[in-house]
Amino acid sequence: MFHRIALLAAAGVMATACASSPSSSGGGMVADAGGAVSLTGATPAGTVTVANMAATTAWAAEDNLIPQDPVLALVTATNGNTDNPQGVLISCNASNGGTTVKVGKQPANRVGQSATYRIRTGASAQEVEGKFQASKSGDADFVFPIRQSDLLAMSKLDTFSILSDTGEVQWAFVKDPAAQVQAKYIASLKNMPKQTEDFMVFCNPK
Repeated sequence: MFHRIALLAAAGVMATACASSPSSSGGGMVADAGGAVSLTGATPAGTVTVANMAATTAWAAEDNLIPQDPVLALVTATNGNTDNPQGVLISCNASNGGTTVKVGKQPANRVGQSATYRIRTGASAQEVEGKFQASKSGDADFVFPIRQSDLLAMSKLDTFSILSDTGEVQWAFVKDPAAQVQAKYIASLKNMPKQTEDFMVFCNPK
């Protein structure tokens, strides 16, 4: 489903836009009707950046042994502690290879609800079906399945973003900390390609 993303990643061509929508290890990603999505008007005007972590975050993978799951987490660039993720955590069920994304800092009043978010890459977007779960921090995580091939393709982009079901850009991930993007939370793609590859090795069913 992320064929477009894979092609863009291979070419190294990415517009400075964000993408929102996970994919599932079992095919939970569906394309927006009409395929490519125009960026014009896609982001509500006046989106305020709550936290710009582009210069202070990175990605780290850890091979936790059963019964714990291997994880790929957005962490602080200084200590890389996956036990303290900075808002995004990807885990793998090592017994079957199923991969799940948790996107944090979502409204606590939505816990228990289902929603469709989007992952935007350049001028295209993909929808993902997920559910809000309570998080340890008191807010909510938006949780959805993703195929490992989609995750790997996304990790190689210069930027992508995650949009809520209201069209708000919740998260933007950038390779260049100085990139000008609009989102509530901005984080880095530092180390993500290599750490994603390591995560997939850890994620092989044992």
